Amino acid sequence: MNNGIYQDQNRYPQNTAQQNHSNPFNQAPPQPQNESANTGSIAIEQQRAIAEARSQIQLAKMFPRSNSEALSELIEACKNWDFAKSAFYSVPNRGSGPSIRFAEEVARCYGNFEYGHRELSRSKGKSEIEVYAWDKEKNNYSKRQITVEHVRDTRNGPKPLRDQADIDNRIANVASKQMRGRILAIVPKTLIETGIAECRKTLTGNNTQSISSKISQMVVEFAEFGVRPDQITNYIGHSVDECSVEDLTDLFGVFNAIKEGARVNEYFGGKEESQPKSTSLKSSLKAN
Repeated sequence: MNNGIYQDQNRYPQNTAQQNHSNPFNQAPPQPQNESANTGSIAIEQQRAIAEARSQIQLAKMFPRSNSEALSELIEACKNWDFAKSAFYSVPNRGSGPSIRFAEEVARCYGNFEYGHRELSRSKGKSEIEVYAWDKEKNNYSKRQITVEHVRDTRNGPKPLRDQADIDNRIANVASKQMRGRILAIVPKTLIETGIAECRKTLTGNNTQSISSKISQMVVEFAEFGVRPDQITNYIGHSVDECSVEDLTDLFGVFNAIKEGARVNEYFGGKEESQPKSTSLKSSLKAN
């Protein structure tokens, strides 16, 4: 048995209720709108899916996870510089916190865990999708249904997508961000908090290198996006050389957001420069 993570989008029956922490296999799947559909085939597929789900739950209980091993494996992963700097996100006016990359690693270390997304329906210009996370050992399930518009956000407003590959990429991108919340809703909070703390230690040099070395690496990486040290200084409100743990964590959250498509001037220029820091990861961590 593989205790890793699977992302099969069409393996299990689903219902249309928008609720969390419910068993995904206790209701029949939605019926196709086509009245001529073969109801016999639907019933057979439903029973097959239920049987498969039960077998996975049984296997998970036969080979239970070790919480101590999961914690140890996560801590070791968080000591890696490349992973630690990808473990946070910070997006103006939309929140901040642990990133999808962090959530995926937590799920992998936790074991007996599955997450993914499935497309429920598609109409002109939009898709209804469901994102889910499933702890097979405890049979805890969290899901959310959302509507994904087939558009790409541009400076001139939304641009409709026509190519099938572009639409699929748009759905996958939106789904990955939503899966973060579903995963973190199920895995133990102590595992999450320990991982976050270990990533912060790595970013500040407490695990391997000195904090000054980490700051230098951060400045070099921001330079790839044309961000100057004086812009970083304006953002954090003091000299780059005086970066604290919260500053570095916040800045790498910003770095990840820019890398995934956010505009540099949302953080370091224009009107956004005068925005309050309440949307930053630093503020979020201090609040905790």
